[in-house]
Amino acid sequence: MAEFQHNNHVHFATQQPLFLIDTGHIPRMGFEPRQNHSNLEMVNEFMERMRMAIEEVKFAIRKAQDDMKRYYDRQRTPAPAFKPSNKVFLDASDICTTHPSQKLLH
Repeated sequence: MAEFQHNNHVHFATQQPLFLIDTGHIPRMGFEPRQNHSNLEMVNEFMERMRMAIEEVKFAIRKAQDDMKRYYDRQRTPAPAFKPSNKVFLDASDICTTHPSQKLLH
């Protein structure tokens, strides 16, 4: 049931359910009537549907990436330019040493 719900849920980036993108139709619940088509029609229809779905998904993902980049860039400030002779503060919280105490590192 969880997998069915996940595949039938509208995805943020693509704005379509994953099952619809993959197969071209909304998943059957079990009580909808089936439609009869010839095999060649089904294959051609499937290939065209998959080509269109791939193009739509690529476009939707590119749009979502652009939106996220635009939002991130609004909050971002440029990195400072450092030169080899500049003095900087170092956060040593992730540096492991053999000294028994942080005070003895100097």
